[in-house]
Amino acid sequence: MSDEHSDLPAHRLWQPTTAKWFAAVFGGSVVYAIVRYHFAGDVEWRHFPLFIFNKATSLAAVVFVSCSYLIGKIIRWHDHDKALRLVVIKFCGLVGFFLAGIHAFLSLALLSPAYYAKYFDETGRLNLQGELAITVGVVALFLLMAPAILTLPMMPKAVGGKRWKRGQRVGYLTLILVVAHLVVLGWKGWLAPKGWQAGIPPISLVAVVVALIPLVVKRRLVREKHKTSE
Repeated sequence: MSDEHSDLPAHRLWQPTTAKWFAAVFGGSVVYAIVRYHFAGDVEWRHFPLFIFNKATSLAAVVFVSCSYLIGKIIRWHDHDKALRLVVIKFCGLVGFFLAGIHAFLSLALLSPAYYAKYFDETGRLNLQGELAITVGVVALFLLMAPAILTLPMMPKAVGGKRWKRGQRVGYLTLILVVAHLVVLGWKGWLAPKGWQAGIPPISLVAVVVALIPLVVKRRLVREKHKTSE
């Protein structure tokens, strides 16, 4: 991604570079969902405004949050401009949190045996799989509030540098819970690739892979740090 010079304030979150990020990530998620579930699958187009759009929103949320922890580590596009890099990190984190909230609301609107039959029992109540998935998802969204709130300009001084860094690390715990949430929801489908439409992986599996990348990178960096300190 190339950066364009602008007269906008350097700290402004919405600018040409972040607009490109949004178009690429959210647009890519929507396209993937359309191809996977409409073109390759058998979901009717009348379900795009809510059901399929919700799937795309969930994937985009995971990608944005994951990228907020990868920029400056393995994503080096903005290393030449530290101020811009910080803006993009904040943008990805906040947009990821915002989209995760939208995903939660849309999921509650859709929550019924008609859409998610496998998460309900014969009495019409949520089964164990459904209850676990919702509980883990709600906790993950709640924890994601911490790094989102700490993104506010006054927070580093208000809480102190060390506490601010600890709060940002809560995002890694959130990603672990996101992985757990998605595993509970979709692991059975992942193990049956013959059932994938046109061989395209379910959107939940793609999201899990994306969420695991920052966790793997973080673990590698911590191990390298320990080795150099020995």
